[in-house]
Amino acid sequence: MVLTLGTTLVPVNVLVGLEILKAGFGWSDEEMYEQFLLNLQVRFAVGYENLGDGYFGIRTVYNFRDSLSTHMQETGENLLDKAFEQVTDEQLRAFAIATDKQRMDSTQIASDIRKYSRLQLVVEVLQRVERMLTPDDKIRHEELLAPYCKGKSSHYIYRLQSNEYESNLAAIGPVMYELVNALSTDYGDEPTYEMLVRVFGEHFILEDEAVELLPAEKVAATSLQSPDDPEATFRRKNGVSYQGYVANITETCNPDNDFQLITKSQTESNVTDDAAMMVEALPELAERTDIDTLCTDGGYNSPNADPVLDEYGVDHIQTAIRGGKPDPNQVSVADFTFAFNSEHELIQATCPQGQTFPIELGRTEDRFIGRPDSDICKACLFFSRCPVRPKQQNCAPALYLNQRQILIADKRQKLDALPPHLRNLRPVVESTVRSIKHPFRQGKILLRGKFRIASSIIASAFMVNARRIHRAAQSNPTTAASAQIMTLSNSLFGTFSSFFALPLTSFPYLVPHLCHFSCEHHLSLPTTSTTTRPDQASSSFSY
Repeated sequence: MVLTLGTTLVPVNVLVGLEILKAGFGWSDEEMYEQFLLNLQVRFAVGYENLGDGYFGIRTVYNFRDSLSTHMQETGENLLDKAFEQVTDEQLRAFAIATDKQRMDSTQIASDIRKYSRLQLVVEVLQRVERMLTPDDKIRHEELLAPYCKGKSSHYIYRLQSNEYESNLAAIGPVMYELVNALSTDYGDEPTYEMLVRVFGEHFILEDEAVELLPAEKVAATSLQSPDDPEATFRRKNGVSYQGYVANITETCNPDNDFQLITKSQTESNVTDDAAMMVEALPELAERTDIDTLCTDGGYNSPNADPVLDEYGVDHIQTAIRGGKPDPNQVSVADFTFAFNSEHELIQATCPQGQTFPIELGRTEDRFIGRPDSDICKACLFFSRCPVRPKQQNCAPALYLNQRQILIADKRQKLDALPPHLRNLRPVVESTVRSIKHPFRQGKILLRGKFRIASSIIASAFMVNARRIHRAAQSNPTTAASAQIMTLSNSLFGTFSSFFALPLTSFPYLVPHLCHFSCEHHLSLPTTSTTTRPDQASSSFSY
């Protein structure tokens, strides 16, 4: 499949290849285009052997991204992600990569947005509302908006003393409230008006028909961080503040593999919990791969994750457990041994000193009570530090449990018993995360919006896999993997550059979806057949 600009044919795999190279080397759009025009290695990597072949304007790249973005908005499907899955699955099969053991980690990705204070943010929103208005409406609301539209929002902040910030911020609340009501009829469908309503609701509250400023500690982390990126959110992690997104990376980790490959990348607003992304990824990973073991850190521990892990038969190995560690001076629930019946119902427990006692169901669901022998407990040296000790005087010893405590205790016991070769599987994924973020400036992608940032992370993952395959072939040219690379590169993409090995086959998944999409955008796409080189491409659509 190819894009057509006038008489110039632009294959989809060339455009996707340039996106991969851009993310893999951290290029800007201008740098990517210049490299395509003048760098023989780059042109060779995407299948062109002569400088004059395959010329197109940079606008074609922008139109291609717009096509992908529109499809994402209409269907919720990221075609670049689907292409990544298709190519990665081919690579896994071609190089016989075992996928039974995989590891997962997340990382913060900063969006290319300015850090606004609360006051500067609401002033910036008012200025954009003023630019949205028609000339007549600007005159009608001039008195209301004039104090905030003299110069840039930063200029407004600059003129204030520090003790004037809060009073000025509070004064903007009634202004925004009046605009929300006055503009709803004529501007209700405008994105800028929707932003005005959102910011007002996030920073102000109506009490007895008076507009009050919401205290800073009550402003949600999901509140608008910048008018230029409505999907970016705020998160503080390990004492560091982040504005943007979180990327979750999954890769194979079977020690018998010659090299490991990334199998999935996810991008969400950075308030998204790690465990929620794991739950979202598991069904697809179970369908595409043979995963039965997943290694993560303690951040992926969640009551909602355990049923999903059990459903897909995945053993979850964590190198830590979320929450505080048990007091080493006290006996914890994790020190007890529990027994279950054939239906996996808790029936008895054994304390660290060897006393076994039955477990009964509690008064509410998922709660349990164990009643050990009172005389044995009182004679035990650890009784004063044991969870079975009475909470009140004249009460018999009892162990009160809930289902979550039992699951956490089981996880801690498995973690303590974990052999070193399994315990050491997870940490290497942090280097993979670093490899994906390395092309970006200090972890900040010079892009905005969830779709664009997610696409850049996917493209970078493409490149990491390609480099790993190529590095494995170069390190030992006599291996079967090296021979397979040469065979595939000749059959799937013609002559292939030595520095960029096999991330592009032909992306057949993109073809039917872009064909369907293009019909609504006056693009001409004939019936297509899968192509492997630009000069063999037969289908096209024109801008």
